[in-house]
Amino acid sequence: MITNRRSYFLNQLQLSSSGRRFYFDAQITSAVKPLALLLQNLNLIRRFHKLDPSKNVYRVFPTYSRHRKQARTMVLYARKSGHIILNYQALRLLRFNTPHSYYVVETSQGVMTHEEAVQRKIGGSLLLIIH
Repeated sequence: MITNRRSYFLNQLQLSSSGRRFYFDAQITSAVKPLALLLQNLNLIRRFHKLDPSKNVYRVFPTYSRHRKQARTMVLYARKSGHIILNYQALRLLRFNTPHSYYVVETSQGVMTHEEAVQRKIGGSLLLIIH
């Protein structure tokens, strides 16, 4: 039984990106949908659409580039236990130390990038890093 739908979805995305599959099917619940929309805005997912109106099963299409041989690298930190908590000061330091990476954090105001969290002056739990 899968208890954390976000980590399941991110693992499926990472496996399909490394295998260069054109699509994969995943269950996207209301908790995972904001993360999928954020990854679509960050251009890791081209699009996703619902397969069956009565179920939450979606077909997800990862993004590939003709010019880049490698897809964007994702390092997952979404786990069932042992979360990495980053406060506002740590997110500010990450913004200056790694300007070309995105840190996706889960905050009390939802899932967002570290840039948005710094603008709102909040911290959160680290979900993944995108290089």
